[in-house]
Amino acid sequence: MNQNCRCAGTPTRQLSPDFCQCYDFLSPEALGGLSVEERMRMWQGAFTQPNLQARLLVAETGEGKIVGFACGGPIRREGVDVLGTDTEIFAIYLLDKVKRRGVGRRLMRGVLDHLAAQGFRSVGLWVLKENLPARRFYEALGGTPGAEQSFDLRGHMVVEVAYRFELTPLL
Repeated sequence: MNQNCRCAGTPTRQLSPDFCQCYDFLSPEALGGLSVEERMRMWQGAFTQPNLQARLLVAETGEGKIVGFACGGPIRREGVDVLGTDTEIFAIYLLDKVKRRGVGRRLMRGVLDHLAAQGFRSVGLWVLKENLPARRFYEALGGTPGAEQSFDLRGHMVVEVAYRFELTPLL
């Protein structure tokens, strides 16, 4: 399967319900009965945050079906200094069928290169501690784990780990 990565504005098509599989490692109780429709609205929200310093990339098949996306930019919330960076990866998600094929690496590289070109020196992200495949992916890309924090996800405490990436300025 051939995938293309491109910069995206607001998508002209809906994301497929297949993106709901991104939560498969969480228990149904932690998801609290979150419906496919609720998950779809959440994903669509990732595409509606216009910011010129941010970058949203999508990976799609030759037929135009979105199979992954990544977005990042300046920290969106005031007072979030635990990451120790002024930029963050807001989200990166891939359908299972395209994982381990270089798609995630290209999406991340595109977002990181964009942030470096903006003059930022580092970027952070949060990942669920239990998401070992994602953690290995970030470490393979040079991310270093840092602080942990817990939060309540529909009545279940989950732990996230911060990852930091140093950006190399583009010359």
